[in-house]
Amino acid sequence: MASEVNPVADLLVPGLPRLLDGMDQAVIVQDASGRIQLLNSAARQLFPHLDLGDEFERSGESFVAEPSGHRVSGRLQRLTDGWHAWLVSEVTDHKADRHDFMLAVGRELAAEVGHNEAAAALVRMAVPALGECAAVLLPAPRARVSWWGFSAGETRPASGIARAPTPRTAPVLASALRGATGNTATVPAGELAVLAPALGPDVVYRQPVVATPLRGPQRTEGLLVVVRPVAADLLAPVAALAGPALEAGRRREDRALALNQLQAPLLPPRPDALPELPGVQLGVAHRPAAGELAVGGDFYLIHPMPDGNTLFALGDVCGKGAEALAESSRVQHSLAALTVVEQEPARLLRLLNRALLSAGRTVFTTLVLGTLRPSPKGLTLTLAGGGHPPPMVLRGCGDVEEVGVPGTVVGILPDARFGRTSIMLKPGEMCVLYSDGVTEAGRRIGETEEQFGSARLAGCLRGCARMTAQAVATRIEDTVTNWLGRNDGDDLAVLAVRAVARGTG
Repeated sequence: MASEVNPVADLLVPGLPRLLDGMDQAVIVQDASGRIQLLNSAARQLFPHLDLGDEFERSGESFVAEPSGHRVSGRLQRLTDGWHAWLVSEVTDHKADRHDFMLAVGRELAAEVGHNEAAAALVRMAVPALGECAAVLLPAPRARVSWWGFSAGETRPASGIARAPTPRTAPVLASALRGATGNTATVPAGELAVLAPALGPDVVYRQPVVATPLRGPQRTEGLLVVVRPVAADLLAPVAALAGPALEAGRRREDRALALNQLQAPLLPPRPDALPELPGVQLGVAHRPAAGELAVGGDFYLIHPMPDGNTLFALGDVCGKGAEALAESSRVQHSLAALTVVEQEPARLLRLLNRALLSAGRTVFTTLVLGTLRPSPKGLTLTLAGGGHPPPMVLRGCGDVEEVGVPGTVVGILPDARFGRTSIMLKPGEMCVLYSDGVTEAGRRIGETEEQFGSARLAGCLRGCARMTAQAVATRIEDTVTNWLGRNDGDDLAVLAVRAVARGTG
């Protein structure tokens, strides 16, 4: 009764029980052994089944519960000598609180791009709103599950891999993971050991435990497991939000993986993977336009040949994004096949033009194709052009020259013509090929659009005398990027070929 005098509490502070009975907030005091030594009037109303000497089992620093139809939240207050008190308040606007929680769950899940992140967010939000601790299990290869677990008092979810529950060892969990149960299923005590990796080894002592399938539009994505649920009627609505979010995240990750695998063969060689050629120093830069793709329409290639010469090219396929990636793939594969039968640049361009036209496509490509041949005096470069910006040569004295290589764009006209020229590079001199993502990089100044232009590129090169080929390629990319500022740029590619004395790198 509220008027009872508790001898132990009265010995501590005379009249303390009567003082606490006048409080609206429920107070439950436990001794070091966990036995209740004081219940004020508000606590007896909220927890009519509790009495002095009972145990009040709660873990962590806080909890949410629904005793006697009331939704309450409790906060731990530590006292001395192992004693502690629970300060419990009733949540008055139950419907509004649940509505806000569901909105928060929806926002959080919608913000996550991958199913792993969505699973971690779900268990984090489930505690303490849905129960004392929670776990999400997602199917993984080789009869395993990925799991995320979270309990009150923790700062971040734990995660790992475990064996998947089987119909023989854990039939209820296995059925729920397949979505073959109803909205919720109580997990029998004999199956709780399966959940120990995600929920801790003491899960067998913390019943009840319920499992809710997370069903997406196409399949069951996983399982939400909640220990000592305090809002059982919210489990199904939360699962209805989480299932589609997990499926969408999984599909995004599958698409990203497939895209990476498709792009991998087309990624241009990194600077540290360029071939080592006698008397030659190479430098490259490559930056696709902003977006998800790591490869765009710009490409370069370097192909050493058995006769000691090296075939090289830098091209730009019309368009951006996935279309440019597909066309760039077609051009590069066609070039690779045609080099088996032809290596002379102009004739190779004619064969490429014919091959692209035979495919019935009208997307065009600009291209500079060349061969380099080392000699005692330096490098001899033979260049053929197909409508591409003219290469620039940085001479030893610091002068910059444009190399005119006239020609028609590739892949449009059956009678396209391709120009050809040869240049000589002495040791220390360099030829730079680049895409229009360099010279046509544009930024808005007031009401006008200004391009980076060939004059700025030439000025950049004049300050690069005695620099390595890679340093020059990087300098060009950095200069264009800095000039663009916050403006979006197009695909960009640079290939620098520098002659060096034999025996130097």
